[in-house]
Amino acid sequence: MVFYIEPEDALKLIEVLGGEEARRVAALLMENPEVSDMEIAEMLQMDIKQVRKVLHRLLELSLVTYVVSYDKENARRVFRWRIHTDQLVSSVRGQVVRIVERLKMIKDFYSQNQVYWCGKSTCRKLDFSSAVDHFFKCPTCGGQLEPFDPRELLEAVDEKIEQLQRFLR
Repeated sequence: MVFYIEPEDALKLIEVLGGEEARRVAALLMENPEVSDMEIAEMLQMDIKQVRKVLHRLLELSLVTYVVSYDKENARRVFRWRIHTDQLVSSVRGQVVRIVERLKMIKDFYSQNQVYWCGKSTCRKLDFSSAVDHFFKCPTCGGQLEPFDPRELLEAVDEKIEQLQRFLR
């Protein structure tokens, strides 16, 4: 199955996956394929190291490729980059699959363990053995650890898993 994605929607997804700088680099590559990292840095007035970091993040997501050529005048290799928005849908699907797997791990943890928490959002929840190790005192704030009822959390996790699995169909 092949999906077509509008360029602006592709840029929004790229921003979700890689941030605002990734969006800027991707937008430039859509308009100017086969540009070097130095040219990108110059055109976007960004630090070359940051441009390379963004390009490698996009490469990890299989959204860009490059061709290496040799600049005889400067005696160095030049990487020319090209964006592949056609890979975007499969990349997003891969990210969604990983998110669903993590949500299932969270669901399993809360379903299979008795969990304790002090109630502060900045503190973490502990399983029974960790709570015992800390004498039912929060290791972060020192507050009393109380049993945590995960029903509301589990309902939200189930709902999110269902939404994401509908996206994957």
